[in-house]
Amino acid sequence: MIGRSDIIAGYKELLDRMPESDDVISGHLTAHKNVEAFRDSIRQSQEYQTKKSLSAVNPISTAQPSTWQYGKAITPSNLDAFVACSDKLGPPGSPQVEQFWRGMQYVPETRVNQKLDPFGEEYVAQQIAVYREIARRDVDQHANEQTDFAMADHIAGANPYAHQPPTAVGMHAGRVARAIQYSGLQIGDRILDMGCGWGTSCELMAFCGLEVTGLDINPRFVELVNARAKRIGHKVNAILGSFENIPGDELYDAALYYESLHHAIKPWETLSLVNSRLKPGGKLMLAGEPVNDIWKHWGIRTDPISVYCIRKFGWFESGWSADFISKCVKRCGFEIDHFAEETGAIGWVMIARKPG
Repeated sequence: MIGRSDIIAGYKELLDRMPESDDVISGHLTAHKNVEAFRDSIRQSQEYQTKKSLSAVNPISTAQPSTWQYGKAITPSNLDAFVACSDKLGPPGSPQVEQFWRGMQYVPETRVNQKLDPFGEEYVAQQIAVYREIARRDVDQHANEQTDFAMADHIAGANPYAHQPPTAVGMHAGRVARAIQYSGLQIGDRILDMGCGWGTSCELMAFCGLEVTGLDINPRFVELVNARAKRIGHKVNAILGSFENIPGDELYDAALYYESLHHAIKPWETLSLVNSRLKPGGKLMLAGEPVNDIWKHWGIRTDPISVYCIRKFGWFESGWSADFISKCVKRCGFEIDHFAEETGAIGWVMIARKPG
């Protein structure tokens, strides 16, 4: 006999990752009569054979093809080789991939005039052109910002991430907790969690005594957040929506963007919409967002993990200078109460307030 836990254990031991989705798990349960037959099929897969061969040699020398003729630069000509080599070495965050990526940066061919108005359509169009150069597709967040996963495991997990190491979960919890700490919110306040994703931020805010509405563009995430809230008993309700469309007309005491605002093409538009959905004195909370100096104002991030996600998944990955995101928030009608760099590459926390 073979069960769901056998499939997950086999993937983790032999491939060092989780199965892609419930459909993949169900496929194995149908195809294999026992555990050994399933494990044999994994050992015969190209992914396992590649992983096995790479472990026998220096992964960096094996991974770097001749297209790496310009040192550590990622360019349009070696972009697909960069993604393929990264996948051969392991998932993002693994030691082999981190070593391979160290010092790399993408060098775009698209020219961007950084003297243009960063809020203007011409500048936005040039940054979208950089995105298209990397993604090799058009911007379509309803199609590209989707994630499939094994739903049952994440519903039952100790946390929504289910299989991330405690160090990673602790990092996420710490960032959200500090945003709550600086917010000045009270028990029972109603929070809009914009781009709530897996729902970890929803659960942490509910744990702190807040009533949470999570919003996400991915119906699978909405289903996950609501299923976990029902199981745990948290005051969390997730709804399907987007940065451009917040269902309903109620006003909230605060809105949080955790690792999500950088997916907005024009963050000033979603921030203006959120401002209209906050009560006078309502709080804007930003945490885990990429504040950097890659561009003078804002633009597509060119670090390895961002380039990898743009090319492989089509995600829109932007970042902003501290000066620009401050101007952006103020432009949308907020007054900044707290803005400081926390631990980690995207550890900034900002708390702003709607006057009134």
